[in-house]
Amino acid sequence: MFTLRKTCIVWLMGLMIACMGQAAWAQQVWDYVPPRGYVAYKAQQTPVIDGKADAVWDNAPWSETFNDIEGAKKPIPRFRTRMKMLWDETFLYVFAELKEPHVWGYQTKRDATIFYENDFEMFIKPSALTPQYGEFEMNVLGTPWDLFFMRPYRSGADYMVSWDMRDMKIGVHVDGTLNDPTDTDTGWCVELAFPWSALKELGRKRPLMDGDQWRINFSQVEWQHVVTPEGKYTRKQGPNGRTLSEDNWTWSPQRVIQMHEPEYWGYVQLSDRSRGGVSFKRPQEEPIISALFYLFRAKKANMKAANMQTLIGDDALVVKGIAMKATLQDDPYGFHISLTHEETGETYVIDELEKIHKM
Repeated sequence: MFTLRKTCIVWLMGLMIACMGQAAWAQQVWDYVPPRGYVAYKAQQTPVIDGKADAVWDNAPWSETFNDIEGAKKPIPRFRTRMKMLWDETFLYVFAELKEPHVWGYQTKRDATIFYENDFEMFIKPSALTPQYGEFEMNVLGTPWDLFFMRPYRSGADYMVSWDMRDMKIGVHVDGTLNDPTDTDTGWCVELAFPWSALKELGRKRPLMDGDQWRINFSQVEWQHVVTPEGKYTRKQGPNGRTLSEDNWTWSPQRVIQMHEPEYWGYVQLSDRSRGGVSFKRPQEEPIISALFYLFRAKKANMKAANMQTLIGDDALVVKGIAMKATLQDDPYGFHISLTHEETGETYVIDELEKIHKM
């Protein structure tokens, strides 16, 4: 969970073209950056959820090292964070390694504001076409905060704290001494088992299948700290007396300091195999949906815009070399934005509540 910031709209101007004496679409190139993807293999035995990587995890590859939430152009994180995943018919398993020299945390109340301490977070949604998703946060004590969102904050939704991932399992192992500022630690490891029975409450009811893909992302919140005269860790303040901003490190870059823009999340792809040899297969519609959300964010930033010319100065986008006709229609209840494939005629439509339809 992070402070909302106005979304930065990234785009490159294209060239005006003419065709056989007729006015062609003005074309603007969408700066598409593919989210990350991870293939989760099937666990051959149930992991012991204790924060220690037993042998079953040997078949799961490590993810890329987390970068700054805004992307690799920002400074490299001070400490390394990475994760791996497995699954079976009952759980999605996550193992994460968080390196840091001072491991601390005090919050023991479930559903408290966990990110006021260093934490590990997961965000997951069943489909890129549906707006609802779940969020999970935890500190080093294994204190959880799980939330249900009907849609992101930008579209008027608040979170449901009463939603709990029933039967979830949490394990933590500290490589060092917890809450002891007199020594230097190595870090802590997180082991999690998320029950599919709870995750399917996010909107995906059908049975799991080989090749299934869910949108997912992970984050670590890391605060600069000081030690009080009583020997307790606390967040560091600046000269103005305000708490310094936290570091946000994520698996798939968000481009902005905001986790609640799911179109930037990565993918987990389930495989029936027990170990390597399966490549991540990017969804064919993913670049189009990414461009559709670019238009959506532009509209949210300029609700008075009534057409594409007013909104972005053009009525088409070029997405990975393919021209897409863009339209914007206001109605008494909100708006609809559509992108139509110039060659196939396929159309994707998003409304003000972030529901996407393929036509």
